[in-house]
Amino acid sequence: MNPNLLDLILFSEKRKAFLLLLKEGPKNAQEILERLQVPRTALLPQIKKLKEQNLVIHEEGVYRLSLIGEIVIEKMQPLLDTLEIFEKNEEFWADRKLSPIPPHIMKRISELGNYSLIEPDLSHTFDINPEFMKYVSNSNHILIFFSYFHPQFPAFFLDLARRGTEISLVLSESVYLRLAEDFKKEGEELLRMKNTSLFIMDKTEVEIPAIVASSDKIMILGLFNESGRFDRQYVISFEPGAIEWGKDLFEYFRDMSREIKIKDK
Repeated sequence: MNPNLLDLILFSEKRKAFLLLLKEGPKNAQEILERLQVPRTALLPQIKKLKEQNLVIHEEGVYRLSLIGEIVIEKMQPLLDTLEIFEKNEEFWADRKLSPIPPHIMKRISELGNYSLIEPDLSHTFDINPEFMKYVSNSNHILIFFSYFHPQFPAFFLDLARRGTEISLVLSESVYLRLAEDFKKEGEELLRMKNTSLFIMDKTEVEIPAIVASSDKIMILGLFNESGRFDRQYVISFEPGAIEWGKDLFEYFRDMSREIKIKDK
C-alpha cells in the first residue's frame, strides 16, 4: 500500500467526506452527490484515487468501503475527531497550557465534541461571566474545580446550594485560604449544608487548570495561557461525552485532594 495513504485521506476534504459517508454503509452515485453537495466532475477523480489504493469498491453502481477501507477509517475516526477539536479554534489551543490535563484524559479530548468558546465580556469586566452563571445556575448538581478566585464566587455558590443544587467544590490551596480568611461566614455555611462538599487541592507539584466544571447539563473548562494568566475564555459543551470527560477530569483532581468537614454538618 502506498506510504502516502495518510496524506491521501487527510489532505482532501472531498476524499475524507466521501470515506466518512461510506462508513455509514454502501451508497449509489446519486445519493453520494446529494449528500456531499459536490459536482460529479469534482468527485470522480478523488474516488478514482481511493479505488487505486483499494480503499473503495465500486460494483453495480454502488460504492462501498473495502475491508481495508473499513479498518483504516475505523482507526482514523479518533484522529479525525481530535483534529477537528483543535482546528476549530487553533489560536486558542496553541496558547493554552495543556499539561494540567493528564495524558489518559488528554487522549480523549475528542469527547468535547461540538464545543463552543465563551469569550470575555468587557461590559462585565469585574463580574462573573454572565454566560458562565447562566449555564451553572441551570444545573441540578455540579462538580467544580477552581484555582483562581473571584469575590462573587462564595455568594454565587451559596445561593445555588440554598436552592438545593448539589455542589462538590475542589479548591486550590490559595483559593481556599482566600475563602477562609475573607469569606469565612459563607465558607462555614457551605460546609454545614447537606448538599455540599469541599476539598482542598494542596499538592503544589501538580499542574492545575483554572477551572473544570461538570454538571448534569454542561461541561466547562478554563485553562491558563502560556503566560500563566487566565483570560476568562471558557470551553463549554453540552454533549454527554464532554460532560463525562469533565467529570473524569474533576475526579482526577478531587482524588488527590483532602476533604474539609465541620463536625456538626
